[in-house]
Amino acid sequence: MRQKRIRPATAIAVAVLLLASAGSASTQAAQSTAGGERYAAKPVGWDSPAGECVVCHSLEKGGAARVGPTLWGIVGAEKGRAKGYGYSLALAKAGGKWTEKDLDEYLTSPSRFLPGTSKTIVGLPNAKERAELIDYLGKLKD
Repeated sequence: MRQKRIRPATAIAVAVLLLASAGSASTQAAQSTAGGERYAAKPVGWDSPAGECVVCHSLEKGGAARVGPTLWGIVGAEKGRAKGYGYSLALAKAGGKWTEKDLDEYLTSPSRFLPGTSKTIVGLPNAKERAELIDYLGKLKD
């Protein structure tokens, strides 16, 4: 049986709808947690250099794809590696491995590094923050 690939735009739309429907039921509980925390449980990596990434990506080994695929083991991994994830044609055809240099260029400007990508961030202009993020992602491995 052939697996159907989920398109990133579809995944984003589904995530927005799920968050919107869950938000109305959980807003009151989330706002009343001890210590003024907004969320009952923070995702793994929330307080790390990859804190902005966890909104769309899991950082856990074997973590499920969210809007984007898991970032566990991304440094040195094949591009477009997650089975069944709906990568853009540009990324699916890119080939090669995610080196620190490639990640730096991609995170600087995804659309310049990989024209046709579906990555929705504009880029991370701060070189120090990118370096810290890539260093952190490099530690997410066995």
